[in-house]
Amino acid sequence: SCRDLLRTGRLTIDAGPDRERLLAVKRGELSWSEVDAWMGRLAEESEAALSTSPLPAGPDEARVADFLHRTRRASAL
Repeated sequence: SCRDLLRTGRLTIDAGPDRERLLAVKRGELSWSEVDAWMGRLAEESEAALSTSPLPAGPDEARVADFLHRTRRASAL
């Protein structure tokens, strides 16, 4: 998800393509070295995606504050 978010600017929660591999990790069917290598590759891909990411360098703090204010106000009414 992190790698794809950095690549596209969109958060998509879909483990479908990696479902079987993730389940194998959960069941303990992969060795630690295999899991560690996979995590390393994902981290490298995320780092590479960072330099061309469509995401802004930082959050739009005013927009976030406005959203929180409106949400809190709506929940209090």
